[in-house]
Amino acid sequence: MSSDERVAHLRRFSGVAGWLVGSLALAWILFHVVTAGVGTLPNYQQRAVHLGGALFFVFLLYQGRARFPRLQLFLIDLPCACACLVLLGYVFVNYDAIVMSNWYVNEAVEKLFGVTLFLLLLEAVRRTLGWMFVGLITVFCCYAYFGPYLPGPFGHRGLSLERMIYVFYLGNNGLLGTLMGISATVVALFLILGALLNVSGAGDTFIRIAMRLGGRMRGGAGMVAVIGSAFMGMINGSTVANVTSTGVLTIPLMRRLGFNRNLAGSIEAVASTGGQIMPPIMGPGAFLMAELLGIPYLEVVKAALVPSVLFFTALLLGVYLMARRYGLEALPAQLIPSRREAFEPRAMANLLVPIVVLLFFILQHYTIQTAVFWSLMSIIIMMFLNSLLPQRHLDSDACDRSWDLAGLEAPTPRQNEASTSQRLVGLLRATYEGLYSAALSVVYIAMIIAAAQVMVSVINLTGLGVTLSQVILSIGGDFLIVSLLLTMALAIVLGMGMPTPAAYAVGAAVLAPPLLNLGFERLPSHLFLYFFASVSAITPPVAAGIFAAIAISGGTFLGTARYALTLACSLFLLPFLFILNPELTLAGEPLTILLAVLSAMLGIGFLSVAAIGQLGESMKLLPRLLVGAGAIVMVTPGLWFDMVGMVGVLAGISLHRLPAKRGDKHA
Repeated sequence: MSSDERVAHLRRFSGVAGWLVGSLALAWILFHVVTAGVGTLPNYQQRAVHLGGALFFVFLLYQGRARFPRLQLFLIDLPCACACLVLLGYVFVNYDAIVMSNWYVNEAVEKLFGVTLFLLLLEAVRRTLGWMFVGLITVFCCYAYFGPYLPGPFGHRGLSLERMIYVFYLGNNGLLGTLMGISATVVALFLILGALLNVSGAGDTFIRIAMRLGGRMRGGAGMVAVIGSAFMGMINGSTVANVTSTGVLTIPLMRRLGFNRNLAGSIEAVASTGGQIMPPIMGPGAFLMAELLGIPYLEVVKAALVPSVLFFTALLLGVYLMARRYGLEALPAQLIPSRREAFEPRAMANLLVPIVVLLFFILQHYTIQTAVFWSLMSIIIMMFLNSLLPQRHLDSDACDRSWDLAGLEAPTPRQNEASTSQRLVGLLRATYEGLYSAALSVVYIAMIIAAAQVMVSVINLTGLGVTLSQVILSIGGDFLIVSLLLTMALAIVLGMGMPTPAAYAVGAAVLAPPLLNLGFERLPSHLFLYFFASVSAITPPVAAGIFAAIAISGGTFLGTARYALTLACSLFLLPFLFILNPELTLAGEPLTILLAVLSAMLGIGFLSVAAIGQLGESMKLLPRLLVGAGAIVMVTPGLWFDMVGMVGVLAGISLHRLPAKRGDKHA
């Protein structure tokens, strides 16, 4: 059961009702796949089907904490679900008249429909996301309406109720705006891609490879979590989805091998967060950035390459230092797959062919929808071919043993004795389960993006982005670092509880103008916002990624968050490095880039040492402060800063080693 199901109490249907709901969900998901292949519908129609279907399934599946669930289903949920189809079906049918008009076509009907849809959206958001998001939407709407009565720079002309209803229901900046368009195409397709990769066995292959690469290191179970989550995170584009897919194995595995609950959950949460910035795919958020900036996607990948490598280097070092601190060892030898097991050709083909197909179409400058469509087709083809070929035993199923050690049932039971027809039936069942799982994910993410779309609409219509830009510039003054810290804080607050693409979209709408006005380059500025959109998933008080992890680990929120913020300290620093020093985005002369990367790597490494307080043995406070301050100075652009920072680091290390040397001398 996913974290979403635990929180929202998904309704389960059986018999004819279950078959009907499953068929509708399958048809809705296939709509996204087919339109990606043959061409999407006109904007409003594509988005109306996407949002209408999402709202329909919210009222059908998310029952909340109903006292009389069966009565609620027939008296409230089914009528609301059907009403959503009617309200968005109206937009679908009257698409031509709506886009040709700048105001209502049938004012009385459309006002009624607009108000009804907005109220239904609030209830759907409450059921899926909770009261916090309902409160956010309400605050933004009140800001739009009461603008003329607000004092100071935040006052504006205001929007009348008639205007707000029109914009939200029928306008270009409303519920069916650009952000919902990205959800209906790019985000939905990536969620489907991630779900099918999971049922194809790619997730198991990721774990085998991670065990082979990191299992022999100290704290091997943590290394497995970092490597496996980096692989999966770059595809699915959601920290919570990543935690719930890879964490069901990695967190229990870490627990059985000595990691405490909070540390195990924090490693998975931080690694899953970092997966959102991991090239070459970086999830749907990177494609959104490329579209907003009007640049090739590969430019985004190139810019994120060095920062992502620096982050995962620091995270692996952090896990190693934590393992030394708590005396955690490598994986047992019997759990580490052989090279043949880890890189078994058929399993590697299942994993690599879809990714290669995706990247091939991207490099050939096809649309993202086309690239993902053919990647999905390649997964289906590979699964079909595998169902026809006889299954082969591996000499030693280390990954299956790891599932046993974690106390879980392996996800892909052996089917060597099954006939071809049985394997084909298993293929159909697995494909259906993957697509139904994708439907649940798309519904959940669509509600988050719908809430974000309302906020972005208010920001665009009221000029809030320009206002915040002026406020940040006035507070920061001539001190760029103050303005950047304010931007970071706002980016994290705006992104709390949202998946990375939606958090980045809101942050870009509000905070990109201030960064550009401060003189920063466009790509590093947007990458700065994208990194903090990702890190909002592990930043209290919302910290959705941490809540997903503790649902599996059984840890405490504060304990897991403390470890997570310690391990992710480099992720908070890196955006400041590359926005102040664009060479880290591979822009500039090769020698300058090399020196910047080396300086940043040393600084990030020593920052991890200072944050964890482990260098051979536990460090005292003063040496940690000296090493940490020196590391931060070292990563500041400039040769003099490198030299001063290194002096601080060496002073801290010397002070740390001094008691040990005195002890040796007395001995």
